[in-house]
Amino acid sequence: MGRERELDPRVSAIAQYGYRLRYYRKKANLSQDALGSRVGVTGQMIGHIETAKRPTTPEMSKGFDKLFGLDAYFEELWWHVRREQTPSWFRDYVAAEARAASIRLFNPLLIPGLLQTEAYTREVLRAGQQDGKLEQLVAARLARQEILQREEPPWLVFVISESALRRVVGGPEVMREQYARLLALAERPNITIHVLPDDAPVYPSGGFTIFSFDEAPDLGYAEAVNGHGPLIEQRKPIEGLKVMFDLIRSAALPTAASADLIRALMEGT
Repeated sequence: MGRERELDPRVSAIAQYGYRLRYYRKKANLSQDALGSRVGVTGQMIGHIETAKRPTTPEMSKGFDKLFGLDAYFEELWWHVRREQTPSWFRDYVAAEARAASIRLFNPLLIPGLLQTEAYTREVLRAGQQDGKLEQLVAARLARQEILQREEPPWLVFVISESALRRVVGGPEVMREQYARLLALAERPNITIHVLPDDAPVYPSGGFTIFSFDEAPDLGYAEAVNGHGPLIEQRKPIEGLKVMFDLIRSAALPTAASADLIRALMEGT
């Protein structure tokens, strides 16, 4: 067996996470395979985490804390890893997403990140990325879906264009899994999914999001040409986004018809 890669925990949050995980694993006299079996992953995955090649998840972090008798140490460290791996221009969006009481989102090009499967996400982010960086980006995007698992998750309303649903990402198997996930999520009481048909009489120029909070003003976000855009705080442009969202939603298929279309696409792949 080759020599284990040495990490400097001062370099980054993900390096500190891997360094400390290796420390506590060895202190508990566990192999990577043994630790992996305790938290439901492979020993190879543990090795990747310990060498900072792959980030972890909230569930694994909680498992490590429970196993080693720690008071949310890895769970709290995971948040630093997540922030570190989120592009600086997108951190405000992720922070708003994490604390919103309700989210309204329209996407004309792709299935929204909160609804994506791991395979779909990987294909969307693959272009121009090395494998190690790609896996970090995938994990960071999927980590945002943690809000769906909360005891009191936000109310979510998505309008997805028909063309985005028909766009084949990663091949038929990836799309079948993605369609199945959309149908499963649409059955949750806090999630509404509409499909905007290709012949709808509205022509929005790009995707946007509206965040609403229990005790704070709404925030908006509109995608810029390069995909980078700041959060919108001014009341007037946010009201404009709300009007546009209502127009788009009124032109979209009802939820039952939307589910039927998604099911037809799944059965046709």
